[in-house]
Amino acid sequence: MKISKLAGMNLHYMNYSLEYFLQSMVKHEVANIELWGGFPHLYSEDVTLADAARIRREMESYDLQLICYTPEQLMYANNIAASEADIRKRSIDYYMKNIEITQELGTNFMLMTSGWGYYDEPIADAWSYSLDALAALAKRAEELGVTLLLEPLQPFESNLVTNIHTLKQMLQDVNMNSLKGMLDIVAMAVAGDSIQDYFETLGADLRHIHLIDGTPSGHLAVGDGSLPIKRYLDEIDSFRYKGYLSLELAASSYYLEPDKALQHSLKNIRSILG
Repeated sequence: MKISKLAGMNLHYMNYSLEYFLQSMVKHEVANIELWGGFPHLYSEDVTLADAARIRREMESYDLQLICYTPEQLMYANNIAASEADIRKRSIDYYMKNIEITQELGTNFMLMTSGWGYYDEPIADAWSYSLDALAALAKRAEELGVTLLLEPLQPFESNLVTNIHTLKQMLQDVNMNSLKGMLDIVAMAVAGDSIQDYFETLGADLRHIHLIDGTPSGHLAVGDGSLPIKRYLDEIDSFRYKGYLSLELAASSYYLEPDKALQHSLKNIRSILG
């Protein structure tokens, strides 16, 4: 793996301006970014496509490459698999707009998750709702030249797509070229899956990776957890992965001094790579 394939994320910079985040990426020589679409940086309910175009120009002015757009999906009131039809409709509308924003931002990838069913209800209906929503969103994405990247969640976040087996099943059920899979290191470790499981199951349909540490949960800076990151990187490299790896640091303990968490991750990754 090359350090040039790393991407920074603005999620743990949410207490700072977007400009501060972009300047930090330049300062730390991170040339790629995965843009988290959340308040206050870019919340789709508050922005127009013209605003998205302005943000694109701002990123370009810093010579930063946007490799993926990730609208917020867990903190806000959106759930494509909800039992309530009005919630599903509002959620689908939210993601439809974000697909348009993805195109305006100038990237081909938008991250998606499956939503979740109520844990006290049978899972079959929620799976069906999620499938139908993902199919509709993938159709729109295909029209705009966008590929949706389906990310497994942890069991406390969803009861639908949470491991390699359910990810493969949902991709097969939707069966559209504009919906592909991705790997989140923490979700993988929590589920008991392996790097090998993902690459052998998805093959060329594995398009993106979130590189974070954990215990095994946590979305921590590399070096702050107990996961075998060096082994993971060696295994990823053995499969000749050509995509990007984003540092999705999400622990609230990083919100006050986000640069320190980023620096810590970069230092440890550079040490691993030699």
